[in-house]
Amino acid sequence: MNKISITLIGFLFLTGCGLLPSAYKVPVSQGNVLKVEQVNQLQLGMTTSQVKFVVGSPAIQDPLTPNTWIYKFTVTNANADTKISELKKLTLSFDKNQLIDISKN
Repeated sequence: MNKISITLIGFLFLTGCGLLPSAYKVPVSQGNVLKVEQVNQLQLGMTTSQVKFVVGSPAIQDPLTPNTWIYKFTVTNANADTKISELKKLTLSFDKNQLIDISKN
């Protein structure tokens, strides 16, 4: 083999993976998928069971603060087609089994 062939083969081995399109990465979603319509149905004074009926059970419920429910949604390796939740974080606070605060982030 001549030097040009060896150089060309070496170049292709070193840059071969970079020339290919990137591998498909599966989007991994975690948490609660919340729609704006669901969250807009929440009203202060609702009971915990009414809130669960509207938006479901919380993704995070800290045992040290059982009156605060956190609904969080993330997608790893997301693209425009896989971001299915319009809200990323919703925090609900309760007092005596009644909704007293709604925080959207």
